[in-house]
Amino acid sequence: MNSGAYLGCLLAGVLLLSAGLILLLSGPAGRWGLLDLPSTRKHHRQPVPLVGGIAIWAAFTIGLLLKPESLPDYGFLLGGMTLMTLLGLLDDIHPLSPWFRLLFQVLAVLLMGLADHAVLTNLGNLLGSGDILLTHAAWLFTLFAVVGLINAFNMMDGVDGLAGGQALIATGWLVLLGFHAPLRVEARLESLLILAMAIAGFLLFNLRHPGRARASVFMGDAGSNLLGFVLAWFLIRMSQGEARELDPITAVWMLALPLMDTVAVMIRRLMAGRSPFAADRQHLHFLLLGYGWSQVRAVAILLLIAFGLGGLGVLAQWFGVPEYLRFYALVVVFLLYFAMTTRMVQVLRNRLVIGTQDRRRLSTPKSS
Repeated sequence: MNSGAYLGCLLAGVLLLSAGLILLLSGPAGRWGLLDLPSTRKHHRQPVPLVGGIAIWAAFTIGLLLKPESLPDYGFLLGGMTLMTLLGLLDDIHPLSPWFRLLFQVLAVLLMGLADHAVLTNLGNLLGSGDILLTHAAWLFTLFAVVGLINAFNMMDGVDGLAGGQALIATGWLVLLGFHAPLRVEARLESLLILAMAIAGFLLFNLRHPGRARASVFMGDAGSNLLGFVLAWFLIRMSQGEARELDPITAVWMLALPLMDTVAVMIRRLMAGRSPFAADRQHLHFLLLGYGWSQVRAVAILLLIAFGLGGLGVLAQWFGVPEYLRFYALVVVFLLYFAMTTRMVQVLRNRLVIGTQDRRRLSTPKSS
């Protein structure tokens, strides 16, 4: 069997393995404490297994070990993503404190940087005065960026299919850029395709569509931690060095939606005098549901936006648009996004206040 046929069989096998593990693990999930129970803050009415992250991790790991070409640095990737998956798994079984989660996220990033040398050292020409080179601040910035991306995926995982769909879209853009890179790294392309198949197997059970009214499995924190970490690893690997396959600002455009949503929500929380990590329903997917949109419609629009933003970033790189223009354009997009979502929050709050007042008036007995 030639390498192309072998890779095709491997990709099909990873897809089937991811889907098969979900079917296999969903049954005993309750005995392991891996169930997402209904509550007033959630939309599902029945307990849902939290085994999607385990299935993605196992399928991706086995696929990496069996792929035709290997890279020596993948051992550190496997170690870091395993640590992130285990952390998320513990959090799914029994919620951990934010500081404990942050500690292990920092350890995973240190493993990636110290052992794997995956560090952000060049942010590109963002201001128009030459490349921004990080020297002593490289470690701190890498830590901030990777932990931020991990938590952005965690916050995005609020409605069926959204986090997994965003991860699949970003992986697809990375495959496209890697395929057309002047110095194509075949082993990296194979790994990205394997990741895409592992995610796709999960989405078969998580994404709502005409044949599936609701998700039968969630990825849990194990999945969101894993996907955020793995994508960060590939983005750093592909955006640094002389033979980089994408500009750093292109990586931000690929993940603009979860990053903008996370930053906007945190800013509003701080402006309100609350912790930036406090739970609420100010994320865009919750706002759209508050406006009466169905989950299917909200997820479809958000994934279309994510696809479009990533596509703009890729096209801008291909057409040679200066990096600083792409950076300033993204700042404008974020300001518009922040203004729009803040207005949506205010409207929904006003509706809630008015609705509460109306209910109080209706429940107050009239005087004779």
